[in-house]
Amino acid sequence: MSSLVEFDSLYVHVPFCKNICDYCILYSVVENSREVRKAYLDKLESDLNQASKQLNSLKTIFVGGGTPSALSFEDLERLIKLLQGLSPQDEFTIECNPSSVDQAKLEMMYSKGVTRLSFGGQSTSRKTRKMLGRRTGDMELFSAIDLAQKVGFTRINVDLIYGVPGQTLADWQFDVEQVLKRGIRHFSAYSLILEEGSELSKRIHETDDDLAVEMYHLCEDLLKEAGLERYEVSNYAVPGQECRHNLDIWLGARYLGLGPAAASFDGVLRWTEKADLKAWIKGEQAEYDQIPQKERSAEVLAFGFRTKLGWKKERLHSLYGIDVLIEYKEILDTLMTQGLLEETKSSIRATQQGLLFADEIASVLVEYAQGISE
Repeated sequence: MSSLVEFDSLYVHVPFCKNICDYCILYSVVENSREVRKAYLDKLESDLNQASKQLNSLKTIFVGGGTPSALSFEDLERLIKLLQGLSPQDEFTIECNPSSVDQAKLEMMYSKGVTRLSFGGQSTSRKTRKMLGRRTGDMELFSAIDLAQKVGFTRINVDLIYGVPGQTLADWQFDVEQVLKRGIRHFSAYSLILEEGSELSKRIHETDDDLAVEMYHLCEDLLKEAGLERYEVSNYAVPGQECRHNLDIWLGARYLGLGPAAASFDGVLRWTEKADLKAWIKGEQAEYDQIPQKERSAEVLAFGFRTKLGWKKERLHSLYGIDVLIEYKEILDTLMTQGLLEETKSSIRATQQGLLFADEIASVLVEYAQGISE
């Protein structure tokens, strides 16, 4: 860990899940041992104490997983108390599975300063959930949203997945409309990716990309009618309701990740904690990603192109110097000629078409940076 940097954001990975969905490859464990969970929280407390001097000016905290809400009331309360004193200036988010929250947990989170919830819904359709190996029902999702709103939460996100084999355009429209009926003001829509090693990839070998593109555009149209604007490839919000944690990270913020498999970035180095709960608890060394600065700036540049507004040149220059766009002028001009990027005097960003090809833009930029670094 860098001993000099003050981090802008903190991410905490809670690896525990009651069960693991078939599409998921994020690090998680099905673990119910009180002793293991205590050891996890003890290690987290130790790491927070060690990093305390670098967490004095946090803007955001994001607790993800895994399933943070799968912790018992007592363990979840201890976790939040550990983070509560860091007093993030802008946002404190916790991811929740609708099936593992109740009024007591929601009231406790709200009373202790959590400002934003993110619910993993994935689908309101039984057949789509079955295909995904998702065990949470639509009624659990709607009940959790209603309870959270009753408790006082006004910043609530719901995740849904589209492009699932067997899912029709009408199914997807129904999903989106059902969530909008709950008054949701932030929405994440993820195209299904068949990740190597997932249970789903063993059963399914391809998806309908053309249908997924139709779903992408339909989602934008439906949400726009409801007052939610796309602000990143997969994220929509009523203006002012954007996820500030993710926005900052897409635009080069320095963040510390704690917990097994959590990633960190200090502006120069990235490192990732061991994706093994027992090894992480024992304190095994994180894996460092050391690449040339030109590759790093290309990587950060590409992340920013995932956002609708892209880069304010002033912000980009503050991170990597006034010459950063000059270094990449040749490839940026090519991407603009292809209609994937557009530039003004003060900013550079992806076009509407470019947002569809954000991953390809990233690949081209990093490959170009590798070439000029050699």
